[in-house]
Amino acid sequence: MGDDGAMDESEVSLEEHAARAAEGDSASLEAVCRGVQDMVYRLALRFFSEPADAEDATQEILVKVVTHIGQFDGRSKLTTWVYTIASRHLLRARQGRVEGTVASPQAFAEWLDTHLQPEPDVVDAVAYAQLCGDVRISCTYGMLQCLSREQRITYLLGDLVGLSDTDGAMVLDISRAAYRKRLQRARDTMREVIANRCGLVSASNPCRCGGIIEASIDHRLLDPDRPVWAAHPRVDPGPIPSGVLAEAAGQLDTVEQIAAIYRSDPDWLTPPRVLQQLTATAPALFGAD
Repeated sequence: MGDDGAMDESEVSLEEHAARAAEGDSASLEAVCRGVQDMVYRLALRFFSEPADAEDATQEILVKVVTHIGQFDGRSKLTTWVYTIASRHLLRARQGRVEGTVASPQAFAEWLDTHLQPEPDVVDAVAYAQLCGDVRISCTYGMLQCLSREQRITYLLGDLVGLSDTDGAMVLDISRAAYRKRLQRARDTMREVIANRCGLVSASNPCRCGGIIEASIDHRLLDPDRPVWAAHPRVDPGPIPSGVLAEAAGQLDTVEQIAAIYRSDPDWLTPPRVLQQLTATAPALFGAD
């Protein structure tokens, strides 16, 4: 509260901002967009495995949030309502740049097995860490492309966002039983690709990010002069956390080990141009001339 007893704007919930926005408050409408843009972007980024596609999808989803804000009735959390809009949009979106490049889970696994090499001698530790970080994100996000769209969005909502089967089923407009079945199939596929292969899951597994660097460069999946993920906006601009292996290995269940790897991702931030383009696209909604 402020000195006069009025509620500080920083204390206003997203739901309260949504109610104000529905009544025409442009400042609250922008506050809603700022409050949900990163969660939408992170969902789209994992879904597409490509920042440019995630940016486009995020802007399109935020347009839907803006234009349908009056339909939010407050019976669920605003974030759940936004995940509903985002998930259904992603399922219907045009194919992304990375989608379709992964033929099957088996093909993805075979590519890793075929191209894995011993970890190279390190000359520049900082540069090497950046390349390993880019390989880790590209590889683990690429694994998500082994899933069908329906399984992928279910896996993201269930194991990474952490929605319950009740909320997840509501978001996807399917039964709880169907949601649980999809999630289990997605987990089975992820386990098939990663469980006995990835060194992040278990130190006894053979695959190391450094051992895939050369093949990633050769196949133009990685540009050593312009690493994608190392330069991406995020909360902590430092190196990718080193505790990934310990966190994953500390889990008893393989499903939890895999999810721990994804949950250790940096907190990616939506590039500022997304909201800038949104306000430029619909200036009247945000109170601009």
